[in-house]
Amino acid sequence: MEKMSFLETHRRFEISEIGAHQVQVSAKTTWVLIRLKFLSGAEGWGEATYFGAEQELGNLALRLQSSLRDAPANDLADLASRVRQTDMGGARGVFVSALEQAWMDGLGQMSAAPLHCLLGGAERRDIPFYANINRGITDRSPEGFADQAEHILALTGAHALKIAPFDGLRWDRTSLAQQTRLIDLGLQRVAAVKARLQEGQRLLVDCHARFNPFLAGPLFRELGALGVFWVEEPCAMALLSAPEQRSLRSAANASGLMLAGAETVTRLEEMAEVLSCEGHDVVLPDLRMTGIANGIAMLRLASARQVATSLHNPVGPVLDAISTQVGAALPSFLILERQVGESPKFDEIRKTPVECVAGAVRVSDAPGLGFVPERAALQDLEATGGSDALSFSGMSGAGPDA
Repeated sequence: MEKMSFLETHRRFEISEIGAHQVQVSAKTTWVLIRLKFLSGAEGWGEATYFGAEQELGNLALRLQSSLRDAPANDLADLASRVRQTDMGGARGVFVSALEQAWMDGLGQMSAAPLHCLLGGAERRDIPFYANINRGITDRSPEGFADQAEHILALTGAHALKIAPFDGLRWDRTSLAQQTRLIDLGLQRVAAVKARLQEGQRLLVDCHARFNPFLAGPLFRELGALGVFWVEEPCAMALLSAPEQRSLRSAANASGLMLAGAETVTRLEEMAEVLSCEGHDVVLPDLRMTGIANGIAMLRLASARQVATSLHNPVGPVLDAISTQVGAALPSFLILERQVGESPKFDEIRKTPVECVAGAVRVSDAPGLGFVPERAALQDLEATGGSDALSFSGMSGAGPDA
């Protein structure tokens, strides 16, 4: 067989096309998937879901496609440089991360290697997970929470669940009487779910920064008494001083709880600051926000500081598969979040079911992220076009984005 020249080999990795697709899951959820096509004909997929920013994501894809028509991208660095800005908003940052995901998936497809092999190999074949069932709970009564918990446990074989039970509570916007009522209702939901769990099954509670430290202390005692495994983001941790964060963590630990958070961290230096405050037992960055390489660096740093690692993974099947592959390649990993039970479209897109054994996801050895999304289950993400400028980076007079 005739060998390809270096130039011919390199050109196989050039990106010639980008597509953006959406899946309307519910009134509050739209998954956005990004597809890259290489000159070799291979395709790679990434997830750019960022709730409420579908139009902006579509416009970015449209303008990037125009740029690729003018000149294919040589590699990921070239591709990302066409979009990246110095001060990127959330949607643009997620879009850049999706490009990295799709690039890595494409490399896996072309080399017939799973993503974890490209990241150095699998440290484990099974990834413990918890099912985030909050978005799939339409009946928000305590019994509604408990019924959904029981359903998901039977459906997935999960050994851990996460709920966000404190609907409507904001410490700075609700009266004392409202706070008391909403906290009591939230604790009823926790108790109802916990009552349906079997021995060894864990319950995690996400507070979405609804509390201040004054309210968090009594809450920890109540959650600890109910046997909750971890409490996530009880307060806006980034707004607390390092001593306040350590005090909050100590209070959680004294009630038998682990304190988890850091899902909104986007840069390595931010994670270093989080870890230096010593306010977390577990950190769970989101690969949509961090990117793959940057996210792995964050989690390796956390492990070196003796902080447990997880991944925030609350959206669609592409991020779920990529997070599983990354979790397999990390030297230390506690547990993976999985968004479960929100919509049957997850399985329609994935086609091949996720293999779960004893509360863990079995790591796929299929190429790339482990599956190819079902195009028939997706809609094209329409865009209005917006500004002609793809990025202001380097543009004269562009201010902070120059």
